[in-house]
Amino acid sequence: MSSARRGRARSLFERTIRDRLSVILPYVEGRDVLDVGCVDSRPSRDTAEGRVLRPNLLHKRLAAVEGTRVLGVDVDREGIEALSRLGLSAICADAETMDLGRTFDTIIAGEVIEHVENPGRFLRNLRRHLRPDGVLIVTTPNPFSAAQAWRIWRHGRPRVHEDHLGWQDPATLSVQLNGRGSNPSPATGSSRNAGS
Repeated sequence: MSSARRGRARSLFERTIRDRLSVILPYVEGRDVLDVGCVDSRPSRDTAEGRVLRPNLLHKRLAAVEGTRVLGVDVDREGIEALSRLGLSAICADAETMDLGRTFDTIIAGEVIEHVENPGRFLRNLRRHLRPDGVLIVTTPNPFSAAQAWRIWRHGRPRVHEDHLGWQDPATLSVQLNGRGSNPSPATGSSRNAGS
């Protein structure tokens, strides 16, 4: 990794990233992109239409990037149908077991890994769908953030999403990615495919 890239990665690691699109954008412009977990994950809080109409929904924002070809994948059938009604390309599939019969330049798994039953199988399957020189971007909440530490200190327990099955941090995610044939850059949440 070049010193400039290390410096950029270090600066990303030292601050909270408020809008992940700013980090993701260079890896999606003009590319074939798979957006894994493209529907908001809390169906109990809103209708499918309400969840996909949110202005900050990553899938809609990716689809709006000129020259980018985006396919969304999610297990939420109602959410997928709502995205399709908006003219967005999305299919209902389980990212741990899907076989899309194609590969992508960039795969984004935004706040998904903490929801899957088997993170290793999930990452292996994403790698199968990644082109040899492709980029895998995994974003996940930081379980060791100052806000989380404060909640534990103040309330005696962390705040946990009702559908989370586990936590990943930069160290454990790097181990997961290294074991799945990737060359991780955990500060940015991106990973270069190490090839087949």
